[in-house]
Amino acid sequence: MKKFSQLINICVISFFILGIYTQVIAQPTYVGPERCLQCHNNPGLGDKTGWRTSMHANGYTAVLDDTHSLEDLYGVVNDYDGNGIDDFKDGLDFNTISSNFDSYKPNAPILGYTAEGGYTITIGDVTHKVLMTYGGSGLYKQRYMMRVQTSEGYSNGYYVSPVQYNEKTKEYVVYHGSDWYDGNTPKYTSATGLADIAQNSRNIAKNCSGCHSNGLELWQDANGEWLMKGAPHEDDALYEGMVNVFDVDGDGKLDQINTTCERCHGPGSEHAASGDKTKIINPADLTADQANNLCGMCHSRGKSKPNNTFGFPFDDENLVGWSVGDMVEPLYTDGGGNWGDGITSQKHHQQFYDLYESSKPTFQFHQVTCFECHDVHNEVKHHIRAVVEEEDSTGNPLMITTENDNNTLCLSCHATHGDFEAISTEMVADYENNIDGIGAIVSQHTKHPYDPTGTGASRCSKCHMAKTAKSAIAYDIHGHTFEVLRPEKTKAYNMPNSCAVSCHGNAEKPGGDFGVGITVADFTDWGGAAQQSLADSLMKYYGPEGSWWVGDPVSVDLVDLEVPSEFVLSQNYPNPFNPTTIINFSVPEEGNVRIAIYNAVGEEVDVLVNSHKNAGNYSTGWNASSFSSGVYFYRIETNNFVQTKKMLLMK
Repeated sequence: MKKFSQLINICVISFFILGIYTQVIAQPTYVGPERCLQCHNNPGLGDKTGWRTSMHANGYTAVLDDTHSLEDLYGVVNDYDGNGIDDFKDGLDFNTISSNFDSYKPNAPILGYTAEGGYTITIGDVTHKVLMTYGGSGLYKQRYMMRVQTSEGYSNGYYVSPVQYNEKTKEYVVYHGSDWYDGNTPKYTSATGLADIAQNSRNIAKNCSGCHSNGLELWQDANGEWLMKGAPHEDDALYEGMVNVFDVDGDGKLDQINTTCERCHGPGSEHAASGDKTKIINPADLTADQANNLCGMCHSRGKSKPNNTFGFPFDDENLVGWSVGDMVEPLYTDGGGNWGDGITSQKHHQQFYDLYESSKPTFQFHQVTCFECHDVHNEVKHHIRAVVEEEDSTGNPLMITTENDNNTLCLSCHATHGDFEAISTEMVADYENNIDGIGAIVSQHTKHPYDPTGTGASRCSKCHMAKTAKSAIAYDIHGHTFEVLRPEKTKAYNMPNSCAVSCHGNAEKPGGDFGVGITVADFTDWGGAAQQSLADSLMKYYGPEGSWWVGDPVSVDLVDLEVPSEFVLSQNYPNPFNPTTIINFSVPEEGNVRIAIYNAVGEEVDVLVNSHKNAGNYSTGWNASSFSSGVYFYRIETNNFVQTKKMLLMK
């Protein structure tokens, strides 16, 4: 009996110790954004309720019915004919209209809606159920997330349909049609099984969920479909009537399917329970690199590591996601889509890589972070900061109301030094009463009249953040390298330049297009005669011998990271040329690379490259504006490769 009593005591003590240990190692859990906003809804705690109307909060929207039809951010917004009825409810049949789906007739998609069945897309002989939308902010595009009808019932996973609606142009485009069609024949029919749909690469768990959810869990089912769930909420009742949450996995609990508070601040249960500021992460307390990498986890393009399984940062070996403070590189490849200079973004979701091509992260006075310009908690377009705190001329705090369009956002930081040394922070804070003084100084820098809110002339972002990337339509995304893209890059790489994209590609804007006659079509043909001619005119002002600004000749740029199988020295293009030409070369192994130019009698006249290069594919340019017409030779020398080719300069 005594031994039994001792055993009971040991068990009690053990369970007591275990309970204490469990409490010690217990991790904070997710509470959901509405729990956070119960407190952070007033100026005293920093009113963050603007987040509710952001694209972070409403990237995905559940559309189980038509409650929010044609309501930006919250419902289906497609209305290509402008009749005030969304195109699903109109029963839009792409087989009966002329559109980008013409090549898929007679099996082009048919949109539908009924009160009983909700939103649907019919492809061939099967009708798929639309349960979520992506986008629909009024700025870019909207896509439609479906559960796919199969011979075994609806898919367990969600897939992005081939139907994309561009909001600015009210036009439909085909989104990865080859995932849904062989030619014009649907890949998925009434005979298709769940294992078949698992092969479709438009699975949102596999490609989208890492950025458009919080507390992500991923797994594959027996059919091979990738499935997902997001973090739960502390109280589902707080989300009554809201459409930015959804029970994705069907377990009866609402999932955090968007970029919520805790995606950037970490799980908030301990902070919510105590109010203790040390129990939550403030990104402002991170290092600058950590803070930028936090944004970079989503504002970048690539594949997960180490197996390239997912289209977002993730440890795909152990199926573990990232935490606040982690770096992008160990979890993600750089898969950015750039123009020929290897630097400027051509595709969207690349702001992070753009930033690290700039001098901002290594700025001598302080490392610049994304949230110095952006506040994800406000309702301003692009979340541009509405107020910035700086110092006045006596060193005291000064609050400056800021906008992108009138330059106050940029000048709040750039005033008092460089070309803007004569602009004080007080002048920026009292902008309306100092426009003339500010305008005169900025115009001296830009060589253009000052009208940033009218024609856009001398607006900082027009030159330093030209729209070169595409989300829905060409050039609807600002670059973030802060480089003024020179007209010479158009000549060298057949790519946009800031002058043409922002102003001089339009004859009706001040300065016009120099009589070239640029058309809409020319904005997708930078190698065409019109854009090349315009670049020639612009280089007279901004070029190697520009009358306003002298730009260095184009440099050596890494074109892509794919390791070539052999050494290659490509023929220059254009050839003949005047006065610039491009030379591409590939090196399959690292080492010193030297490329020199020789005249017709064998004298070395210029050196384009003479530095250590990692394996990769490169591009460099030669500006021969100071050389006479004639035959020239260019020669590459590496550790194991030497080759010479001829080119012709004709002036």
